[in-house]
Parts: sequence; C-alpha cells; structure tokens
Amino acid sequence: MASHYVTLNTGAEIPILDLGTWQIPGEKVNQSIKTALKNNYKHIDCAYVYQNEKEIGQAFADTVDHIIQRKDLFPDRVEEGMQMALKNLHLDTIFQGHDNILPLDDDGVPITGNEDYKTTWKAMERLVDDGLVKAISLSNFNTKQVDNIMENCSIKPAVNQFETHPYMTCNRWIQQCQRSDIAVTAYCPLGSRNRPDATVSDNPILLNDPVVQSIGKKYNKPPAQVCLRFNIQRSIVVIPKSTTPLRITENSQISSYLRPVKVENMQIFLDG
Repeated sequence: MASHYVTLNTGAEIPILDLGTWQIPGEKVNQSIKTALKNNYKHIDCAYVYQNEKEIGQAFADTVDHIIQRKDLFPDRVEEGMQMALKNLHLDTIFQGHDNILPLDDDGVPITGNEDYKTTWKAMERLVDDGLVKAISLSNFNTKQVDNIMENCSIKPAVNQFETHPYMTCNRWIQQCQRSDIAVTAYCPLGSRNRPDATVSDNPILLNDPVVQSIGKKYNKPPAQVCLRFNIQRSIVVIPKSTTPLRITENSQISSYLRPVKVENMQIFLDG
C-alpha cells in the first residue's frame, strides 16, 4: 500500500506529495506556498534556477511556526547548510562565472561543462562526510548513468528525479532505481503540458485523455488525482505544480490507501 512518505536509504522519510514551484513567478509562488502549507504539504520542490527562492523564503518566514513547524518541513536546515558550504569554500555565492542562470554561447547554444559527473558525485559525497548535507541525489540520470554512479560511489544516491506519468511509465528505469534502494521523484506527474511541442494539434494532453477522464468521472475524482495516484501507488514521490488554491487543495486529498484498477493498458489506482 502507498503511504504518506517514502523512506530513503538514509533512513529519512520524504513526503510523497510535494508542491512544484518551477515556472511559478515570484508574485504567485508566495501564495501557492502558503496555500500548500495550510493544506498539510510538508515538501516543497525549489531550486536556485527557478529564480523564485526569495519569494518562497518569505512565504516560509510568514508561515513557519504559525501553520507548520520548521522541523516538519522536508528538508530541514537547508539555508544553514548552504551558509556553511559557502564559508568553507570562501565564496559569496556558489554560482560564479556567468550572469545568466543557463548561459549560452555566441550562437545561442547552452554552455555545458566538461566535468565527469562521477567526479562531481565524489565532491558531493564530501559534503555528506563534512556534515553539510544529509542526502545527495540525482536528476534525469538514465539507467546506464545510474549504474556508473553505483559502481563508483561510496554513498548511494538517495533519489533520482525524472519525468514519469501514465504516458511515460518508465517501468524499467523505476525498477532499476528501486532495486538499488534509490527513491524516485516524478516531475511533470500530470504530463509535460508546457513542453515546446505541446501546442501541436495532434499532441495528446494527459489530463484530457479519455481513459483518465472516464476513471475520474466513475469515481468522482479530478483527472489530476487519477494521474497522481498512478505514481503514488508505485511509491513514487510526486511534485505537481499549481497556482490555483482549489487544485492545490484537491491534490492534498489523495488517499494513502488505494486499490489498483486496470483499464486497457494503463494501470490506474483509486480509493478502495
């Protein structure tokens, strides 16, 4: 059965429902965070590259210890750990060398690094050894890359985050991670609606899928809940993004005990 948490190989428990904040502008993300915390979300997906950290931080400052306790948020003490890392590195900021978050060359092509990711992983392991972070993880690492990390690491990845939903089941990828005791986090669990080709007329939209909608109507559930449950039943952490209070609230109401219902070639999970 699914639960409200997924246990990492570090022993920590990560909430299975997260609020995504990618592409939410600063003026909207503050209210989204507050709505989520009021609805018992304890896991917020944020990153420097999203360029809305200040507004997220202000939402935490306004809400933490009033609606939710700081100790109940995942992860804990991120800011303190980052300050320690900056002090140790003798830097004012970790991001140096480019003004742009995703720098481009003169031809507009993204500038990529030449560093071997295994070397980067070793540097991340030192952060754990030094007590600066409690867990280190991967994003968008394919099965071969995960194998390479596992063969060369002294600390296993706690999580691998990648896109997965009923249109992109990634079964082999997920099974490999879970066999290796690596938790999986699903971004875009409602489908990649903002992908570059999403406006193509014959490109399917997951939430409009007839199977998803028919299941939702049968059980009186929004299509988004049907898709989220697809991953939650597989013990996958989901990070749906929304700025709509009603949808944030609806997503928080997913039951922790589900039974499987098979429909055609898609296995969806609903309340039992």
